Amino acid sequence: MYNLIRAELFKLRKDRSFLVLLLIIVLLSLAYPLLYYIDNKTGGKPQFTGAEFLNKFVASNGYVIKFSVAALAGFFIASEYTTGVMKSVASSGNDRGKLYTAKLIGFSAGAMVISLIFPLVSLAEVSMISGFGHLPEGVGALYIPRVLGLTLLYTAAYAAIGALFTAVFAESGKTISFLMIFFLAMNMILGALAEYIPVLTAVYDYSVFKLLGEIGRPHMDGGDLPALLLAPMLTIVVSGLLGVLVFRKKEIK
Repeated sequence: MYNLIRAELFKLRKDRSFLVLLLIIVLLSLAYPLLYYIDNKTGGKPQFTGAEFLNKFVASNGYVIKFSVAALAGFFIASEYTTGVMKSVASSGNDRGKLYTAKLIGFSAGAMVISLIFPLVSLAEVSMISGFGHLPEGVGALYIPRVLGLTLLYTAAYAAIGALFTAVFAESGKTISFLMIFFLAMNMILGALAEYIPVLTAVYDYSVFKLLGEIGRPHMDGGDLPALLLAPMLTIVVSGLLGVLVFRKKEIK
């Protein structure tokens, strides 16, 4: 198992799509706050400090997570089905459950690295331009580690969902298209259905699709953090088990 995970991490480091995604997200993370800086300077508005920018725009990182998971699932995993690599791997004699788990770990690691680029790069850039500033009143020093930790956890949950559907479709184009639509629309669809079907209200309230937008909240009640932690953990476990089940039964051509 250890060697399988090492092999996946090695492939990830050499994967061109992963490296290109890293470069694109770095450039966007530099450009996004710079545009606000120029706009505020032109309009005579006060500039964001690093802490203000992180607090206000950390929710935007949700789009980076969804986009990167969908793209990486298509290029890093699904492409191996079409090129025949997955067939060779599956016929290597290793247990398919271990193969899928190793692939999921490597894939999740890549998505998690990408998910940290926007908050870290934008925070560093804005802090260099306008200073770090101050965190919102009443927010402790653990706010930034908490936001980054939850970012990693929710990215892993989205990666588990992405890997599951990649095992179902096994084609890059279908995987990327479906995941982009699924991730972008699921929050809106579940929210709309919850208004008419009461049993779905709790499902929506404690789903990663809704809670992803709340990981940057500066103030939380006592029950908020456990819910924010349990929802992605359960998503990872359920999606991972379903993914193993699908991969074990799948006929790989």
